[in-house]
Amino acid sequence: MKKLTSVHALAEFRGSPSACGRQYGLSQAEAIGAFLALAVKPDPARLDYAARCWRVLSEWEPPVVEFVRGMATGTGMSLDEITLLLLHEEVYHLPHCTAFGATGAASAGKAPILAQNWDWDPSLYPWASLLRLRSDATPATLTYAYPGLWAAAGINEHGLALVWTGAGYFPRIRPKVGVPTYALIAGILARRNCREAVALLEKTPNAGAFIFFIGDAEETLGGRIVLVLDGVQHLEGAEPCARSLRRLLAYLPGAMHLVLVEQHRGRIDGNAARSILCDHGVRPGLDICQHPVPGRRGLTLDSFYALPARREFWIARGSPCRHTYVRYTP
Repeated sequence: MKKLTSVHALAEFRGSPSACGRQYGLSQAEAIGAFLALAVKPDPARLDYAARCWRVLSEWEPPVVEFVRGMATGTGMSLDEITLLLLHEEVYHLPHCTAFGATGAASAGKAPILAQNWDWDPSLYPWASLLRLRSDATPATLTYAYPGLWAAAGINEHGLALVWTGAGYFPRIRPKVGVPTYALIAGILARRNCREAVALLEKTPNAGAFIFFIGDAEETLGGRIVLVLDGVQHLEGAEPCARSLRRLLAYLPGAMHLVLVEQHRGRIDGNAARSILCDHGVRPGLDICQHPVPGRRGLTLDSFYALPARREFWIARGSPCRHTYVRYTP
């Protein structure tokens, strides 16, 4: 079957972080307000939590903070409302997504590659887009985005890339007061390499739990990939999060992607990533490539992979078995 064309809206903003945030908020004000009401409907308890997280976020990375302030100005929304939207992962927090990374002996030509199927509630399918940010204070980035969540995953001009899944489901890790996961991703993509990204994570009080796959293109290192769980590199000292990861890896489709990655070991490239992300080897509802299943909330909204050494981000709209991948650069 011939695959369908993939189409994502692509917006671009330039200038200072504050100016970019203001332009972004102004251009997408209605969508950001609607997505807040749909995805993390404000109530007094949530707004109180967001206000406490904003106090932490406001003292964090200046480019991210200024972008958030600019977005609030552009939309006419309060900083608490914008922060609540950035806390989507902490508030929503349901198991979703399949992600993997490979480099060194596991990948073709020892070039790093990161890949992910973005699985979410089907109601969120229409909201995805791409954003190219050319701020004068941070590296240029190409990010996968939702209204108000301007950096959900992506790659920057240095080749630093990030894909991820949630964590802290088994056992459940409750949200803390800290920097929202979606703000943290923006901060990471403002770094040059894995070393700088991990240094940022180590000093950041994170609000939520996550499994980040971060890759870079540092020629002297041949490209690296770092696995960071709940802010702790390589799972060191990460209990109870390490227990959570072991349970997740035993949960299909998580286990299936490990099997497929092992089958492709030594030759994992873009084509292998596409094959893995299109897999239907389990059963409807538990396949890596998720299609609508009655009674199940998961659906593959988009599929993508990053090639840090080439500074490329490839994305297919919806189910990757049905749509072509399109190449983007920061």
